[in-house]
Amino acid sequence: MTKRDPNELMTPSEAARLLGLSPDSVRAMSDGGRLPTLRTVSGRRLFRRADVEHLVAERARRRAEDIGKRRGKDSAPRGRTHGRR
Repeated sequence: MTKRDPNELMTPSEAARLLGLSPDSVRAMSDGGRLPTLRTVSGRRLFRRADVEHLVAERARRRAEDIGKRRGKDSAPRGRTHGRR
């Protein structure tokens, strides 16, 4: 596997594919400041691969934490809890 250049520039569609989102969602993340954006002279948005990959990793970490929290709740005792044996 070849290592990609972290400064490679990506379009909203390319970033969306990596993030598993729509290009419109990527643009909204850019507008909201969650994903740093470069603009061409003509106004096109471009994203550095390193920034997109950082966001991919952050989303994966949060998803794993959410799953862990849900599993913690699921591991509570089930069944009767009113003293019968």
